[in-house]
Amino acid sequence: MTDVELTKKIFDRDRFVKLIGAEIIELDAEKAVVRAPITEQCFNANGTAQGGMLYTLADFAFAVHANYIHPMTVTQCGHIDYVRPSKPPYVVAEAREKVRVGHNTVSEVILRDASGEIVCVCTFNGFVKDVDRATLVEKFQ
Repeated sequence: MTDVELTKKIFDRDRFVKLIGAEIIELDAEKAVVRAPITEQCFNANGTAQGGMLYTLADFAFAVHANYIHPMTVTQCGHIDYVRPSKPPYVVAEAREKVRVGHNTVSEVILRDASGEIVCVCTFNGFVKDVDRATLVEKFQ
């Protein structure tokens, strides 16, 4: 099982990600790119994507990338700056690690709408647990 396959198997268990229709588009050591449709159920009172949906997608992008390069990582803290409204049909989040020190990893996640405009800029800090790859492969066979 490749590292990409293992990471995808791990996140196949994420029910909320499935509920919002998020999917992994690209994954390698440099970045993770994920996408989710902006459906009518995602709209806030202003008719744009609800902030919680955008935060969820950003956290998902961070989790996918962090767990690809540092299995097993959990989010400790996340910060999001909303720049402009995001409208349908979809939003894309790209996560890139900025620094890893000890058990901490910090990444930047940029969200863009279908037109390529930046809608959010985020920073996530994750805790990297001491888990070896063999244990993960066994758990997610």
